[in-house]
Amino acid sequence: MDDDEAAELARLRERAYGRTPDIAGDAAALARLRELETRAARRDAPAGDDTRAGEEVAPVAPTAPAASERAAAEAPPQDRPRRRAPGWRVAAGAVVAAAVLVTATVAITRAVPEDTPRYPGAERVATLAVIDGGSAPEDSSAGRRYSDFRGYSVFAFTASNVDRPDVECLSVVSPAEAADDSLSVCGSAPFPVAVTAVVSEQSPDAARAAYPLGTALNFTLTGAGVEVWVGSR
Repeated sequence: MDDDEAAELARLRERAYGRTPDIAGDAAALARLRELETRAARRDAPAGDDTRAGEEVAPVAPTAPAASERAAAEAPPQDRPRRRAPGWRVAAGAVVAAAVLVTATVAITRAVPEDTPRYPGAERVATLAVIDGGSAPEDSSAGRRYSDFRGYSVFAFTASNVDRPDVECLSVVSPAEAADDSLSVCGSAPFPVAVTAVVSEQSPDAARAAYPLGTALNFTLTGAGVEVWVGSR
């Protein structure tokens, strides 16, 4: 193959395999391309090749590129789609995994029920702690005093009788009331020991100043102290 044929082969290959292929509709050019490629194949065949002299090598017919490939090849450089770096896929996967984790965490959090208040419809306003001083009622075998609340004195003690020995009791005393009129309740497991006082004209001044008459004040004995709950009216 001389220089002219080599140049002609280059032109035909550009028409067949270049950016704007048009040889598929030109039968004569396609036949010429096959002829020149056969010659080039013979010239380039290594020594000892099994192809015998005079035997033509059938070239592979050029296949027109897919429409999407042609569009990408014909597009200006700035308009061609860029390949995404592998790192982008890793980052996207991490974002998706984080979103799934957050969704699972929220679902688990919502599945855990919130603590149900001891007295729905009431508000806990204080938890009274044990203090020194004071004494429990005279008929008790042991006792401890808690912090006062709005003028009320609060005691816990253990009482005994024939039917129920060592029963935990709670006493809420108003200074304006006689000792035998104090509010005292003894509990029975598993229920907590609780005393409910209603704010009235006989209640301590501090209680009447803080709450309207008729407001219910509940004192509940717990392991952490005496909880004070205020009922809503």
